[in-house]
Amino acid sequence: MAFFAIVLVVFSALLHAGWNILGKSNTSSGTAFTLAAGVTASLLLTPYLIWYLNTIGWQSLPDSFWWIVLMSGACQMLYLVGLMLAYQQADIGVIYPIARALPVLMVGFGGSLLGHTLSWMQWSGFVMITLGCLVVPLARFRDCHVRSYVNLGVFWALVAAIGTTGYSILDKQALDIATQVVRVVLSDKHTAIFYLGVQFWAMVLFTLGWCVVSGNVGQIRYAWHIKQRAGLAGIMMASTYGLVLFAMTMTANVSLVVALRQISIVFGLIMGVLFLAERWFFTRGIGVSLILGGLLLALA
Repeated sequence: MAFFAIVLVVFSALLHAGWNILGKSNTSSGTAFTLAAGVTASLLLTPYLIWYLNTIGWQSLPDSFWWIVLMSGACQMLYLVGLMLAYQQADIGVIYPIARALPVLMVGFGGSLLGHTLSWMQWSGFVMITLGCLVVPLARFRDCHVRSYVNLGVFWALVAAIGTTGYSILDKQALDIATQVVRVVLSDKHTAIFYLGVQFWAMVLFTLGWCVVSGNVGQIRYAWHIKQRAGLAGIMMASTYGLVLFAMTMTANVSLVVALRQISIVFGLIMGVLFLAERWFFTRGIGVSLILGGLLLALA
């Protein structure tokens, strides 16, 4: 990875941990929180989307791009709703590492299927990160048994991890299509911001559709009620993932970007202790050490 791409991803990880603190402190409705955050980011980016499409031509991007955007929006909704529901069941120190670290292996396998090669050191690093995420939720090492991970919070964290895997792979494919089409007109940075906006709109549409289909129209009204806190989280979400998308345009293998993003686990654990009065256990220190060691191996 290019050094500038590493800087972008690390800074985005700090922002990502920050909005997760906001999400944890407002867990009364995962769907409403997702909707309010997504609408805020979408509306702020809409003027830019119009300018971008006017500049490149409204018919310039192929249908395949828009289909990938829709699928990515569905995965993004799955991730956010799963994450908010998981936070209703357990500490951020338990949920955040699982939801963020498991996609490392998942995206690694997905990238391999798409033809990206990884060295044995990178695979070893990915395994260490995954082991670290399994250790972090434990209060004591003797609690390491299947029961520790068979609960509703971990289930929703796994759902969130599946969503992360899906949108990470899809976003890289969509960005490759878009940058190849418009690179002669606008830079990759412009395309990354444009993609961020259309992805958020796709997520909002799927979330609204879910509210209607599931009969939870009241969630739309509640989203308005929590618009300030969730809206701030939405701005942070847009900022952090915009940096990640720009880093993707500079990196051939998306699994490396996903791996580096897991430094946010360390930030999230520290913020959970400082701002949410969550406890720090010796096991969490071991888990963090495994995660950091795995990142060093993966990026070596």
